[in-house]
Amino acid sequence: MNQRLKDAMKRLRAIGLGFCVLVTLILGAFYLMYPREWSDFLQVMVLVKRDYQEPLSIGRMLDGAIAGLAGSANDPYTYFLTPERNRTVAMSAQGLTGAIGVTVNGEKEVRDRLVIREIRPDSGADRAGLQVEDAILRIEDTLVEDLSVDEAVAMIRGEPDTVVRLLIARAGEAEKEYRVMRSSTVPVETVQAGILKEEYLPGYRIGYVFIDYFAANSAEMFSELLDTLLEEGAQAMVVDLRYNSGGDVGATVKIAGRLLPDGELMRLNMRESEQVFTIKNANPVRIPYAVLINGGSASASEILAGAIQDRQAGLLIGTRSYGKGSVQSLYNLPTGSGLRVTEGRYYLPSGRSIDGEGIEPDYIVENDEGEEEDRQMLAALAFLKDIIEGDETLESILHASTRAAIAGAGQ
Repeated sequence: MNQRLKDAMKRLRAIGLGFCVLVTLILGAFYLMYPREWSDFLQVMVLVKRDYQEPLSIGRMLDGAIAGLAGSANDPYTYFLTPERNRTVAMSAQGLTGAIGVTVNGEKEVRDRLVIREIRPDSGADRAGLQVEDAILRIEDTLVEDLSVDEAVAMIRGEPDTVVRLLIARAGEAEKEYRVMRSSTVPVETVQAGILKEEYLPGYRIGYVFIDYFAANSAEMFSELLDTLLEEGAQAMVVDLRYNSGGDVGATVKIAGRLLPDGELMRLNMRESEQVFTIKNANPVRIPYAVLINGGSASASEILAGAIQDRQAGLLIGTRSYGKGSVQSLYNLPTGSGLRVTEGRYYLPSGRSIDGEGIEPDYIVENDEGEEEDRQMLAALAFLKDIIEGDETLESILHASTRAAIAGAGQ
């Protein structure tokens, strides 16, 4: 071995020794500051490893400990993602998915289940026999009650052409496990649009836009579809944000630029700073529109709906939204794992926060789940018809709204 190689090996050993000393000093310092916590941690790890009825790997236990660090914030939107879950979240954020083809509630109506609200035709869920109103109780071996909605969706998604096991509760039947194939990785149509059928509002051309969730590619889809509706002669439009659980804020800002003029969309208040999200170079539509929301509308969809309401640009119809007024950052760790952390809370242009409160629509309209009739859609069309015919203006309808009446009574 020549002298140069020997010197290199010595340097590597010195670096390794220095690193070990540094780690030892850091751990020692933490132990001196938090002796009870470190003692409990080590004893619990040993006892669970030794006594739990089934063998547990150290790696799994440490993942659980790391997840506990995030969980100590006592915030359902701050959590640790293993490498597998982190990959599915990244795919979703890009508008790519290895999914089963269902839309679930953006909130848990009951703590231990997620309710399926839509099943896409010819999807894995459709082929497996899942039905609308089925409740997901368990994903693989993890109970839904132990997961946030975001975590549950991330677990359902995964590598394309793989199977996910779901325990399903269906009214009038015993609980049953289904094996559902995830789709190939293809761009998801997060935005869908078209002219409503003639029978909805005879004699009028009403555009309909459904935004499933906000992905990186949603803004481009929305703008292209909106231009097509306008070219086809849409006289008014319904924007459906029901069960939209949020997503990419950047895409939301761009979509807002087709519905609102230049100006403030929201303010994000963080620990030591404030960030203002502003619409610039807007190209808003010049036709009247109504926005549908419900208890499954959360996060970014509430930002968009709330800004439209604050700036009186459109009409909100439906039921109170979920009330998720916080914004998360997603950190990709060097190991492939991820960490989602709530970095701030946002405020609408009027200065109000919707966190825990939600957005009350201008007109509250309940849908009866036992009926096929979409009362919220019909209410939106009735208002839009009055505006098109000149019997009402958006301003007069907003002035007579439920919210306006409540505000007036409170003065």
